[in-house]
Amino acid sequence: MNTINFQLVTPERTVLKQELVSLSCPTTLGQITILPHHIGLVATLVPGELHAKTEAEDFYIHVSGGFVEVKPGSEVVILADAAEHHFEIDITRATEAVERAKKDMQEKHGNAEEYAKVSAALERSLSRLNVARKHAHRKTSITGSGVFTE
Repeated sequence: MNTINFQLVTPERTVLKQELVSLSCPTTLGQITILPHHIGLVATLVPGELHAKTEAEDFYIHVSGGFVEVKPGSEVVILADAAEHHFEIDITRATEAVERAKKDMQEKHGNAEEYAKVSAALERSLSRLNVARKHAHRKTSITGSGVFTE
């Protein structure tokens, strides 16, 4: 078996369930790439782009955090706080979220806890916007295959 049995789940839905040839995801230790027969691991995800590759197509997904677990038998499960395909991100709304977070950062500079929350929100918003802009030119062939709502 030269594929990865992959599943990406959020509290709301299964975002992707596919046989992959590779998976790259952002972790606290940096970007990692998982190939078939990868050694077992558990890592914490940070906001960023997840790149899932089948033999026929590529999926670009923004994850806002969570965990990735590589299990024996080339099985990979991601439990994400939130995740969305690049084409699901509304660039206008993502831009507005960045602007709101920047404004909130200016207002919360005196309270360390509030500032940290707003800073994390800004990081997530910028990451979403970057993924959407980076892949805005791509035409997607997804017609429901690989995208599941529960």
